[in-house]
Amino acid sequence: MTIGFVRLSAVDLTNLAIEAPDTPMHVGIVAVLDGASICDADGQLRLAEIRADLDQRLSSVPELRRIVHHPGWLAGPPLWVDDPSFDINRHVNGIALSPPGDEAALMRVAEELLAPLLDRAHPMWRIWLVTGLPDGRVAAILALHHAIADGLAAVRLLTALLAPTAAAPHSAWSAADAPGWRMLARDNLRLRLSTLRRLVHRPRTRRLAGTLAISRQLLGHAWHAPRTSLTGPVGPHRALAVFRLDLATVKDVAHAHDGKVNDVVLNLAAGGLRALLRSRGERVDGIDINATVAASPRIRTPAPRTGNRAGIIVVKLPLGEPDPAVRLRLVSANSSTAKREQMLTTEQCLLLWLARLGLLRRFTRRQRLTTVVESNVTGPPAPIRLLGADVIDMIPIGALAGNLAISFLAFSYAGVLTITVRVDADRHPDVPVLVAAMADDWRSLVAIAETDQLMRQADASTGTRTSSGPGPVGVGSATDAGR
Repeated sequence: MTIGFVRLSAVDLTNLAIEAPDTPMHVGIVAVLDGASICDADGQLRLAEIRADLDQRLSSVPELRRIVHHPGWLAGPPLWVDDPSFDINRHVNGIALSPPGDEAALMRVAEELLAPLLDRAHPMWRIWLVTGLPDGRVAAILALHHAIADGLAAVRLLTALLAPTAAAPHSAWSAADAPGWRMLARDNLRLRLSTLRRLVHRPRTRRLAGTLAISRQLLGHAWHAPRTSLTGPVGPHRALAVFRLDLATVKDVAHAHDGKVNDVVLNLAAGGLRALLRSRGERVDGIDINATVAASPRIRTPAPRTGNRAGIIVVKLPLGEPDPAVRLRLVSANSSTAKREQMLTTEQCLLLWLARLGLLRRFTRRQRLTTVVESNVTGPPAPIRLLGADVIDMIPIGALAGNLAISFLAFSYAGVLTITVRVDADRHPDVPVLVAAMADDWRSLVAIAETDQLMRQADASTGTRTSSGPGPVGVGSATDAGR
């Protein structure tokens, strides 16, 4: 019998190498559910039934039954193999939230649950079902290691596991079933030769020269990077702030400034960071910082449910610009330039080689290439059901590592764009200042867009025409503790 096998990618291995007890590399998501269908008449969670149902569904999501197997140095990179001692009870548990059970309390519990490392001896994911929320709601807190999936793949895995679909048969194979050492060694040699051919291929050689030029630019920025209080080795404690926007309004504001949704997120992040530094008495005039931004490559093949396919670009954020509208146009231009000139693998290649040399953790805790990390994940555009329950809200939770002590993770669901700001709690206890500034900038951008809309309407009624302006803009909302 021929056994297929799946190796961990270079990016997957990097996400494992960078992990440490104080910097877990799993991402999380909090889904707030209508608890009526998953609780009994007394409001108690039907945990045994949920576990049995999920155990059956895992037949169609075998990726969540796998662990990392190291076949040996000459046999090549590690493999994903089935956990021979898989137990659903280890991965799915229920807890009760203490009164009043509001969003702030839920986020604190999520931080506590997501703080420890996931056990690599077993599949690296967990689900906690949290009762005690208002109106009989139940929260599902999911932790998934970044080595298994990036943001988009995590959404696909979550939907495949928890959505009401029929389970498919699954043929498990363990480390004992893996191909023999000789076969793995031949496959490893094939991988090395393939990599060498790509490196010496002339078009790729030209691209490599461009990559080196970009790397020199980034290193030049790092040499002259402003020293601020935003970065510093990440410690074990985290804090979360949640910020929500109407997605349609975000799109209108972005298009009015020649940008995209992610440019709006980066601009609001820049405004918040500017206010944070000013509140600490630090200089912001003329200050630019770099943000590490996840970007999707243009690949025509179907996207997989696992793995890390997104690349990384570095986008300059002009903290010295006080006007949010002017800053948004600058961020949009910087983002467009970065996408056009940078290869998505440039920074990842650097991290991979540092990981192989055993220097990755030391480098990331001292680097000055970037200051913050940001990502934007497209979630379900319409309301969905998980575990047979209506999903009311979805809140993303990103990872922190190295000396990047602030992250911004945006996630769209059913017309709402939720931005989660995650920080090192000891280094940035004043995160409310950052979120309040983001809200102020958003209100300014919406007001400008609404004024432009009124001008267009006035021009239309008089038969004149304005030179620029956005399309119809709805009313946006921004809060740090609810809708």
